[in-house]
Amino acid sequence: MLSSITNQRGSALVVTLSVLVLLSLIGISAVVTSNTDIGISGNEKRSRQAFYVAEAGLERAVNEYIITNFMDENIAPMIDLFGWLDDASDSTIYNTVNFGSGCAYSVQIGDVTDPGTASPFIVCRDVAVISTGEYSERSEKATITATVRVGIGPSGIFDYSYFINHFGWWAGFPSGGATANGNVRANGHFDVLSGYMTGNGNPMYNPFSGNLASSGGVYAGGYVFPTNGSRYQGMAQYSDNRHSYAGVDNDTWDPATIPMPNLNDPTDADNDGDVQELNPYYEQLARGELGNDEGRVGIDNNGDGILQDSEVLFTGAWGDSTGENGNVVLSGTSSKPIIIDGPVVVSGDLVIKGEIGGQGAFYVGRNTYVAGTIQYANAPSERPTYNYGSETPAEYSDRVNDWIDANSGKDLVSFQTRESVVLADYTQTTWKRYITDSGGWLRDYRNDGSEDVGIDGVFGNQTSSSNPYGGSSKERDGYWTVDLLNTSTGERARADLAISSGSVTIPSDFVVVPGSGEDVDGDGNYDKPYEYSNFELSASWNSSNFLNCPTTPDLDTFAEFADNYIAGIDGVVYTNHALAGCFTDNGKTNGSLVARNESMVVYGTKITMNHDERLTNWGSGGTDYSIFLSRVKAVVTVAWEQD
Repeated sequence: MLSSITNQRGSALVVTLSVLVLLSLIGISAVVTSNTDIGISGNEKRSRQAFYVAEAGLERAVNEYIITNFMDENIAPMIDLFGWLDDASDSTIYNTVNFGSGCAYSVQIGDVTDPGTASPFIVCRDVAVISTGEYSERSEKATITATVRVGIGPSGIFDYSYFINHFGWWAGFPSGGATANGNVRANGHFDVLSGYMTGNGNPMYNPFSGNLASSGGVYAGGYVFPTNGSRYQGMAQYSDNRHSYAGVDNDTWDPATIPMPNLNDPTDADNDGDVQELNPYYEQLARGELGNDEGRVGIDNNGDGILQDSEVLFTGAWGDSTGENGNVVLSGTSSKPIIIDGPVVVSGDLVIKGEIGGQGAFYVGRNTYVAGTIQYANAPSERPTYNYGSETPAEYSDRVNDWIDANSGKDLVSFQTRESVVLADYTQTTWKRYITDSGGWLRDYRNDGSEDVGIDGVFGNQTSSSNPYGGSSKERDGYWTVDLLNTSTGERARADLAISSGSVTIPSDFVVVPGSGEDVDGDGNYDKPYEYSNFELSASWNSSNFLNCPTTPDLDTFAEFADNYIAGIDGVVYTNHALAGCFTDNGKTNGSLVARNESMVVYGTKITMNHDERLTNWGSGGTDYSIFLSRVKAVVTVAWEQD
């Protein structure tokens, strides 16, 4: 983010890649060196060794079979998450696998059950994984049964006022100019390159235990720069409130890298022949097919604050039926605001500005164009700021929960976007100069959007404070490194695909495992650096191509409809591509801004980002806002026992 100067509980769901940390290496060592053990009876030794072998089989099953398959959209698409598990129920997945020294293990998938509501999951299944270890030709056996929970829930990225997947950058603001009320985070490095940044964070809690995890502040999967804190103000000036993971997870629920949701349909789950589209799961959500009411949106023409049937522009999804162009224009005023009620889908481009009311989400299949300031018609009151040093986390939690209760029915709108979010009039010369032209921030190698960022999926070297932008393994090597699935054999293999003229060739009989390696956005296709064309409308500006497009002569182009700068955004903004555009001086955002890359220019010296604390409360007995947030897959072991 650039100033031109002139111009409570976190709901984090994480993928548990190492589900059981039991003593496998010790177990393997015990098998190899069993003859040197002293003081243990032969039966006890054999029993222990059988246990270690069973444990090894269990870990392989959870990591190689459960996690790998569940995370693969080819196997477990969002619209059919558990079908493959139902098919695997009561089957043997590894049968008498030789483990050396006369040892072997076998693993079965037992019952697959629905545990019902199991926070922080929205929907999930419990899978019984049964591993039996055998020692010395079955003279001793040991059986371990683990209950592994797989499911989906909102990503923890929405716990932050500002979240960037790659490189969080702030530059050019004077003292007190840039303020974040709420925690901020980058999966890569977070860097105040020049000027100052005021960070007023709030306490973070373990979503499973409810215990205090940290006091809040600034978080980076790599490092928070400058490391001496010299450019930070507010609570972020204190070292305890600047959290550098350096690429190392703090816990299974508190990783260095928080997964970004995948809004794509990379495996053509709906069999319509189009993989460059919004995941059909969100169309099901919008149409009310997942246990919720169908969403709808329109203009409150009579100004009564209620969306009448006659005022509805569309329900469910726009663009999912023959004759629907898939693009929508919405413009609200104080007397005639936009009203949204529940989740809706816009399959193409959404162009929006003005006043909006209600609670809901726009799931957008291409770009969201914030053509002017977006503000709530019935906004929540000012969020409470954590008084670090003068109140305890418990005292703040009481205050913020009171605020959440008082504002639970106030407006809350989410813009969940598959491609990019474009702020203000992208056709303006100044917009292009700062963002996409040579020298623009999206042309910088640290922020250009190309998917050659290394197998960690994040730009830069998270583990290095001395050479943070030097690159991690496979980064900027000219190859797109991903996992490939052999469609004939079902086997997976890591591959380096040469990048040539901005594209790669995928071998026949193989498909990319979405989200693997350097497939950052999870669409199964290589993304080259951003170009200006990525931010242009997908169709000409007219009523044939856009629902509700203005027809008056003074608004017959996008440039006439859009403002040169926006004063702010009320709402939750998500994109796994670029968030790019221009703010006026003293701009404000109220909600959460989330992107892979960010190029926001402030024409002035001041911007304030306020986090909407209602976003972290969906799973704690309050109003459930999860329906308005993109979802991620997650796996966790909830129980295990030895027979």
